[in-house]
Amino acid sequence: MKLPLLSLLLLCAGAAHAAEPAESCDQIRAQIAAHAGMPERPNTALLAKVGANRKCRFTSAEAYRAAWGDKPLPKDDRPARRAKHREHDDD
Repeated sequence: MKLPLLSLLLLCAGAAHAAEPAESCDQIRAQIAAHAGMPERPNTALLAKVGANRKCRFTSAEAYRAAWGDKPLPKDDRPARRAKHREHDDD
């Protein structure tokens, strides 16, 4: 559920900051790598740079790190989807 919300944030942030001067993909990736710690709120300025630069083809992991730094991904408590389709001994 967090990933669709993150995607929506990327789109909104990218549209809001489209007029900013362009930075190179390497410069933005360096900023993402330097974003350390676990902020209480997402870094929308850095996230906007990620969303505005589609040519850089940032991964979802890079986008998450741009927003949340070192904050771990939330755990998915749902059972694995494959579990429904596994064959059981009693089948």
